[in-house]
Amino acid sequence: MKHILILTGRFGMGHCCAAEAIRQEIAVTDPHAEVRIVDLIDYLFPHSSELIYRIFAHMVNHCSAVYNFLNRAAGRCGMLPMKAAIARKLDRLLCDCQPDIIVSTLPICSQCISAYKQQRGTPIPLYTYITDIGAQDEWIVPHTNAYFVGASDTKNELIRKGVCANRIHICGIPVRQDFRQPVSAAPSGQMELLIMGGGLGLIPSCDTFLSVLSHIHGIHLTVITGKNKALYTRLKAQYPALTVVGYTERVADYMRHADLLITKSGGITTFEAIHCGIPLYVIQPFLMQEICNAKFIERNRIGRVVWSQCDDVTQDIVSLLRSGTQLHAMRQNMKHIRQGLDCLCPAAYFGCGVEA
Repeated sequence: MKHILILTGRFGMGHCCAAEAIRQEIAVTDPHAEVRIVDLIDYLFPHSSELIYRIFAHMVNHCSAVYNFLNRAAGRCGMLPMKAAIARKLDRLLCDCQPDIIVSTLPICSQCISAYKQQRGTPIPLYTYITDIGAQDEWIVPHTNAYFVGASDTKNELIRKGVCANRIHICGIPVRQDFRQPVSAAPSGQMELLIMGGGLGLIPSCDTFLSVLSHIHGIHLTVITGKNKALYTRLKAQYPALTVVGYTERVADYMRHADLLITKSGGITTFEAIHCGIPLYVIQPFLMQEICNAKFIERNRIGRVVWSQCDDVTQDIVSLLRSGTQLHAMRQNMKHIRQGLDCLCPAAYFGCGVEA
């Protein structure tokens, strides 16, 4: 029986969703494997992790330029130095879990384990799942045995940065099993518009178009605010015609019944939409990784990206919703992507032992 340790963190919910998706896929393909998911930030810094996550959320919400700067700086710094206290905590974690394989869905987890492997000389395999299309430098560490990536764009970027091609596997960004059900045609009748803001509940420029869209005949709006309780309360009060949903485990159901998804261009959300066959509409992406994902959406014609604040977003959304031809073409392009991906089957990869 294999013991697999998946390391992640709550910097947005995408990394945790990827970890759960990998766990679910392993359960399907290797039900005897023992899988444990650990939030490494919580484990290493139990008394300060909540503060770390609050600072992150504040930067994303209010200081995106600072966040992008720090992200670039982290990539230039490379692998983290392994402090003695962190090494001792990792000793305890690995002694407790006894993993045959370590999987990372977060750059800092890959950096920590790579530094640990170098210091301790342990041969334990480290597999990194890159959860965005862009392969930022912070993902690349010397003791990673294999990278699992969403698209050929990511693989080519890793190769340009010096990663051996035989260590890179294109399998799509992992999504949970409820998103991987067969795609059925959207029901006829009124158009369903779904608006999501990602795990942090961020919805860009929502007040500029919600009031107009909510009064257009034939269009029904559902807004998922995630864990942003203040936004949930405000939208419920301000827009009674909307269906407003807070944090929910039924995102896949809402996606499958929608004709268009307005959202951030997170890597996980993008591939959840691809598997559900719902075209994407992205408004002014501003975080580094989301800009890369938005360019991927444009190149593959699976959605529309509004880059300029001057664009008339409301009329553009209405026009796209009423253009069955454009939406159909986007859904077909998503179908081609699904068909072109290798099956996400980490247990199979792990069972045959990806070469170091």
